[in-house]
Amino acid sequence: MLRWLEVFGRYSFDVHNSGIDGDDMWNRLGPLHEYATRDREGFLSALRDLVAGDQGGFATFGAARLVWEMYSGDALHISSALPLIDAGIEFKKSRGLPTLMFTGYEMQRLDQTRRHAG
Repeated sequence: MLRWLEVFGRYSFDVHNSGIDGDDMWNRLGPLHEYATRDREGFLSALRDLVAGDQGGFATFGAARLVWEMYSGDALHISSALPLIDAGIEFKKSRGLPTLMFTGYEMQRLDQTRRHAG
């Protein structure tokens, strides 16, 4: 699963130039969605554990993208999803990407964190 998250992260980061077959990525989402919606906390805990040693790499970004795919905008209201989302945002920020390259959901989360910071 960690390897798949890394590949999913690379694919999600650059869909058009990654050289990764999108069908392979999307075929796995159905079974994951069943688990993610049946046991949300267990799913998110397992994701956090999987990427704990990744230290902000593509598996971390893949996990963040997977959270968005599983829960869409609802993810912004799931406290156990926020560390994964924040790690995905940090992945993009650490690469110097302009906010134009952030999704609407990511921009919403950045706005949330800025408001809470004061």
